[in-house]
Amino acid sequence: WLSCEEYAQGQCWQVDPEGRRNPEMTVLGGEGGNYEAVACDDRNPLQPIFYVTEDNEFGALRKFIPVKGPAGWDTLNGPGTTEYLVFLDDKIFTWRRRDNPARTS
Repeated sequence: WLSCEEYAQGQCWQVDPEGRRNPEMTVLGGEGGNYEAVACDDRNPLQPIFYVTEDNEFGALRKFIPVKGPAGWDTLNGPGTTEYLVFLDDKIFTWRRRDNPARTS
């Protein structure tokens, strides 16, 4: 399970629903933010993709792609690529590695 904190320096936490492991901060929260929700596209179990929304007027939608491998507890605590959704116009968008363009598009 994932839990997002909705305050200025909040994080996204991974929580074991059975209580066998202590909650862990994930890489999804980066340097902190006001997070709303996390969604996972797990159509390819070897390459899940995680999306995080921010509860902020100029919040960015971020995408985290972990290093390939079967998804497990450590998936959100390891290396990967973070990109931000940038709208180029009303119909065209792209993903960028910097969050500034995403916050102003």
